[in-house]
Formats: sequence, C-alpha cells, structure tokens
Amino acid sequence: MNISIMTVSFPLDQETMEEIEQLIAEAETVDKMDYTSLLSVEEISDYFTKGFCIVAYDESDQLVGVLTSIDRIATLDFEWSCVVLPTVRRLGIAQQLVTELGRNLEIRGAAADLALIPESSEAGHQLLRKFGYALDFSERTMVAVAGTVELDSEVEISHYSNEESAILGVLVNAFGDTEQEARELIAFNTQTPNRHLMIAKFRDELVGTFTLVDDAEKLWVTGLAVHEKARGKGVASNLLNWSKNEANRMGKASVYLDVETDNDQALSIYEKAGFTTVSNTHFYKKE
Repeated sequence: MNISIMTVSFPLDQETMEEIEQLIAEAETVDKMDYTSLLSVEEISDYFTKGFCIVAYDESDQLVGVLTSIDRIATLDFEWSCVVLPTVRRLGIAQQLVTELGRNLEIRGAAADLALIPESSEAGHQLLRKFGYALDFSERTMVAVAGTVELDSEVEISHYSNEESAILGVLVNAFGDTEQEARELIAFNTQTPNRHLMIAKFRDELVGTFTLVDDAEKLWVTGLAVHEKARGKGVASNLLNWSKNEANRMGKASVYLDVETDNDQALSIYEKAGFTTVSNTHFYKKE
C-alpha cells in the first residue's frame, strides 16, 4: 500500500476535520477509547491554536493516520499524539508520522516536545521508546457530574480583571513557576477564546486561581492553584464545587480535569469532591 504523508498548519479545514472525526470514530469501536482529547480536536480548527497536523492517506485518498502537534503557549514546547486506523496499524504508518514529526519540529526550532499516549497502548509505548523517548510523567483524566452544590460563603470566586501581581504570587508558590512562566500562562488564559481565568479570595485575600475551558459539551478545570498559606481551608474544594455549579448553569453535564498520578494530595481533594478517573495518559519526553 502506498501511503502519502503531508503536513498542514492550523486551522484545519472542515473536510479534514470531518475525516479526522471519522477516523477517531472507527478507532474508538476497536480500542473502546475516545481520542478526541488526546488529539485536541476542539482546538485544531481554531485560528488561535499554534501548531501543525500530519496526515496520512492511502491510495484511495482515505485518511488512515493523523498526528496533531500543539504549541499551546507559543513557547515552542509542543505536545503531540497520533492515531492510526486499526485495519492498517501493522504497515508502519505511525512510524512514518513520527519521522515526519521530527522533521517538522527541527524546522520550527522546537525547544521541547511531549508525546501523549494512552496507558493501554503497548504498541505506542514501544514505538516511542524506539524513537528515543522515555516516560516523563502520567496524568489521570477525572470527571464529576455537574449540579447545584452549596458553597462556602468565605470563598469568593470571580473573573480575573487586573490582579496579575497577586496571581503571580499564587502560581509561583503553588507550581514553582518562574514569574515569566506565570505571566505567559496568564496571557494564554486571558487571550485565548473559550478560556476564562478565575480568581478566588478567602476572607478578602486572593489565594487561588483556576481556568475554565468551554469544550463543547464539557467544562474543563485547569491550572487550579492555591497558595500554601490558604491550604487546608477548603478553598480548592470550593473551587471544584463552584465549577460544578457553573457547568450546570451552562447546560453541561460534566466537569473534567487532569491531574498527575503522583500528586496524592490533589487526587485526594478531587476524589472527595466527587471526581472519578476515566482514563490515564502517559507523557513521553525525548531523552
């Protein structure tokens, strides 16, 4: 079988998006897994998304493989994942996609790249190791049902306006970011459509922040950070419950979030707030 490989920049056109969605649907019937989030399908047709897509077509012009690579904060740090049509997975198409990825990353002067792969994909793990990647960390995707939850009156949640200095302090303290990294994150979350940067005050002092991402029928919570001086006071739990209320108000059924599997403290908070694990993703980094 002759396979044609080509690279296209974002945003993708409607025809290509439909082909990708069809490939995902066929892969899901075999793998029992939805690859929509791994491939960042909601982002790759957006004008504001930085990155590229590598597509593979067979002789009949059917899409048989796709790799998406996103530079979310425009820092030349790419996250990527790929899916190949189940009926042709033994033909080396994934290897061709990853080889083309390497060429594109070099052309763009990538600073780093992370490969996202489902925990259950043994063939994918073997392929990444073959290309010199090693496991860096793992994340759980967790979900909670949207609904009406009573909130703590001492925690006030609102949209970000001009509290950059206070948020910088929270992000540096909670994540160990540099101030420049924190500024880039704030800029990304305030300038990207469908993302809403929120702040949390406890007894009138700004002690937390998180971002809501409006993703079709889902509401995502990301970048949740609470300053160490306010931990143990129920701030994080209140933010999670507030997000359930917000999802319910927006007519969404669920709230999603990602958390590193070795973050026991965060996992405990999320589980107590009613979040359950729906999938595990491994992140591989080039050695």
